[in-house]
Amino acid sequence: MFPGAHNLVFNNSQFIDQQADGGPTGIDILREVANPDAAYDSSARDPPPSCYPGTREQYIGDIIYWALPAVGADDPLPLFWMKGPAGVGKSAVAQTCVERLKDMGKLGAAFFFAVKKRDRAAELFPTIIYQLSSEFPDYRDLVNQRIRRDRTILNKTMATQFQILVVEPLQELEKRGSRIGKRVAIFIDGIDECEDKDAQCEIIKIIAGAARDKVTPFCWAFFSRPESHIEGTFAIDDIAKITYTTLLPISRDTDGDIELYLRGGFENILRRRNINLGSQWPSNDDIRALVHAANGLFIYVATALRVVAQPGSLPEESLRAILTTGCEPAAIDAPSSPFAELDAFYTLIMQRIPPEILPAVLLFLHELCSSPPSSGPGQPPAVIVSNLLGFSELTFKTVRNQLSAVIHVQDQDEPLPTRDADTSQPFQFANRDTTRGLRYFVITRLGGSILFYHKSFYDFLIDSRRSGPFHTGSSASHNAQFKRYVELHLKYQESYLFQGSELVLTPGGSDSASSLSHPYTNELVNSIIKAELFGYRHRMCLSRFVYPGIDPYLMQQFQHADFRKYLYVETSLSGTAPPYPALIWECQGHIKMVSRTVLFQHPSHDLWSFVPHFKQLVERLRRAGIIHPYYPSSASLLTLLSLPNFRDQSTSGIYRMGHETKSIYWYWEIDFESGCYREFRTIDLAEGERIYREQQFDSWVQ
Repeated sequence: MFPGAHNLVFNNSQFIDQQADGGPTGIDILREVANPDAAYDSSARDPPPSCYPGTREQYIGDIIYWALPAVGADDPLPLFWMKGPAGVGKSAVAQTCVERLKDMGKLGAAFFFAVKKRDRAAELFPTIIYQLSSEFPDYRDLVNQRIRRDRTILNKTMATQFQILVVEPLQELEKRGSRIGKRVAIFIDGIDECEDKDAQCEIIKIIAGAARDKVTPFCWAFFSRPESHIEGTFAIDDIAKITYTTLLPISRDTDGDIELYLRGGFENILRRRNINLGSQWPSNDDIRALVHAANGLFIYVATALRVVAQPGSLPEESLRAILTTGCEPAAIDAPSSPFAELDAFYTLIMQRIPPEILPAVLLFLHELCSSPPSSGPGQPPAVIVSNLLGFSELTFKTVRNQLSAVIHVQDQDEPLPTRDADTSQPFQFANRDTTRGLRYFVITRLGGSILFYHKSFYDFLIDSRRSGPFHTGSSASHNAQFKRYVELHLKYQESYLFQGSELVLTPGGSDSASSLSHPYTNELVNSIIKAELFGYRHRMCLSRFVYPGIDPYLMQQFQHADFRKYLYVETSLSGTAPPYPALIWECQGHIKMVSRTVLFQHPSHDLWSFVPHFKQLVERLRRAGIIHPYYPSSASLLTLLSLPNFRDQSTSGIYRMGHETKSIYWYWEIDFESGCYREFRTIDLAEGERIYREQQFDSWVQ
């Protein structure tokens, strides 16, 4: 530890070798599981929502005083909850308070949950702990030691992580006479956007328990919509007693703040365009009209300013269109709804899209809203979505620009993790670990993330009563997406051919870029994009048979799909990767690829409601000629007898999926005892059955 040293004397000393094994430090390991995008100053949130100077001062002042009470005053309650509907500016208040406390050197940590990607609950405490360790060196040392001793801490429950990495280190510091402070503020914004409702409640209970027992010096501020399960948790007697609750309502009392925000916004628009007007624009009447239309909703005026500020638009014309729009969209059932004005505003944005571009815009929006509800309105990145829909880079940017008031693309701020891979070769020639890491990057970051400015536009699109002809869940919308998927899928499969037992590119397709509408800069990435989309489109086309409104002609077109090519491509890309979340038959579950076999499991709490819909799906697939009952020969029958439910046709089935040489085997099974739907699709029935039997499905989802 001290090479070459001599004549040294140490008294009452403690030495810690942070790099004894040459591996990463505990803090390095912690950083890997933390979520840097959730920080108040993350580039992923740039520009973050914040209060315009001079607005919301009463709320901000109350929260700052709660976090930093006056000297001699009694300590306020340790928990603070600001609740309010979407669009009233809760995140802006939280951001402004965090920035002010940071400037004062009084901020402990802050976590901003994001609608764009539905942050996982498991990221919350590691992120907060990492931020705290950056602020308090003594605490950092203890956290570092604990994680280095036991790296599995970060795989334990949230309650265990909190106890081992928050409570116990702080207690140890207390014993040493070293405290990190008397009252340290931690902010959690948008907890209602966390991916799991049960986890949201558990987080509140863990924090409230520590606050009630006074085992940490932290005070915690939460900001969220008043969802019923969150309301119920804060209403628990032991939690309610230690929580200061305030409502940020949709109210005309905020008209003054909204007017101030508008005037500043229009001044910025003119300044950015280097325009100095001799007369006032907008007029006072225009400002008053906008304040009245906002009806206390900050998101309305924020959206209005973005529309007026759109590049290439005439500000006066855009403002005139906003002011002359009717207050209520024709499709909405509740004219008194505070969102009527906002819906009318979103309707105006859609109505102003040129007719020749509108179909592509609607296709794009349908894709953005196709995620299951648990994932929210967050989507694959720009390059993936562009190729998924067959958009060229020019078409993608044209569509995006038409929606610039409500959607934006967050730039890709990380380099490709290609390491030393040869990027001129397809993924089949790359190291498996490199391919796996690169694949994840491609499908989550390539080209930047597509984000809604506010969840209210997503809510508008998925509600037919509000969006009318722009509803993304209509039969016309589903058919348009299905038609595009089928066309592109059939095009992609023609670029592959079997050469012996291997699938290769056709002689005319010199590289993967020739199949892509928006190729990237190298073959390695392009081959991953192509294979990923080939498998994804195939699975999504099959899932669309769930919808009763799909055009039968389009269903018949899918008969031409080559199921063998699909299975070869998807299993080649995934290899023997562990199970990962997937959507099959519009059911969220886990999928795994093994040796030309795709396995899927959907755990359901109510199989009795799932089964009738699934049986309807099977019947639609049969009528469309996609599947055909398979009657195995005696030899094939022997391989199937070990399947638990094979003999019960009401809870299992086996089919040929596809036609003749293009077909594969499909086996499904409904297991009422364990409450799961399972299936496998395979090229070799005996091999697929063996793999299926050997899988430990119970270990897939923990």
